[in-house]
Amino acid sequence: MKKSIVLLLLIVITSGLIWCSWGLVWSEQEQPSTAGTSGWEENRLIAHALGGVNGASSTNSYEAFITNYNRGYRLLEVDLVQTTDGELVARHDWSHKLQPDLAAHRGRNVTKLQFANSLIMGRFHPLTLPDILQLMQKYRDFDLIVDSKAGSTEQIQQQFTYLVNEVRRTDPALLNRIIPEIFSPEMYDTVMGIYPFPNKMYSLYKSGASAESIVEFVRDKHLTSVAMPVYRVFINPNLVPALNKLGVKSFVHTVNSRPVMQLLHSFGVHGFYTDQEESPEELILADAPPDRVDFPGYISSGLASISNILMKVRNNGYK
Repeated sequence: MKKSIVLLLLIVITSGLIWCSWGLVWSEQEQPSTAGTSGWEENRLIAHALGGVNGASSTNSYEAFITNYNRGYRLLEVDLVQTTDGELVARHDWSHKLQPDLAAHRGRNVTKLQFANSLIMGRFHPLTLPDILQLMQKYRDFDLIVDSKAGSTEQIQQQFTYLVNEVRRTDPALLNRIIPEIFSPEMYDTVMGIYPFPNKMYSLYKSGASAESIVEFVRDKHLTSVAMPVYRVFINPNLVPALNKLGVKSFVHTVNSRPVMQLLHSFGVHGFYTDQEESPEELILADAPPDRVDFPGYISSGLASISNILMKVRNNGYK
């Protein structure tokens, strides 16, 4: 217990030094936003990579979608990558653990057919973009956040052009339920030039932008939601409050601990991406703090979360 408290104090001190180097967003610079909020933003929980299923995460699979839709999730996130024949498929990354039989390809020459015929982790069915759009047509009461794994402006252009064209062929109304994650001002211009998505989310996990520039961009573009890794809440301590004053909701990823959710909620965070295999009702946080705080539980969960954060930062912000 003493070691945990010492470690926590060191983390707080280190965070304080980082705050100084990253800068703060001062309250006198904040102005109310004229942007309103849509129904999807009222959700507090987002099923990360279509949610956890049977002890597995990041599958982006049919089983993950069905399981978490039935659990009550109405805001789900999917990762999209492009195959060598130009198709979009739901996959988090090209690590060998997801589809071991495709490991030799390492994502360089995988076709849509090869992807579709390979079970994820040997037990889950993969989804292509047409599969996802069919699910959106069948289940009309959920919204979909799209995390494009494109790494260049050219790839972003290719992927979103394909995405928009495919949706238009299937059902143009679905474009109102697709929420692209925007990673930079440059990506915003590229994506909105292809199609002016009415709903979008500014996502920070690929960005090193300062807190002040984030708030300025969100205000100028009238964005209403921001997604960020857990560490952003701590290294930019009044970023979330500044966004709240603009009426902008903050979603943090990926959080699988109730104590960490409660702690972040107390800092003003609105919602969370999660892999937890529980319903949103089971995970949802009460507005009032708990009557009795489990301090050792907070420390244990906090340290585990920080350890995970540091590993992700070391791996280039992997979400």
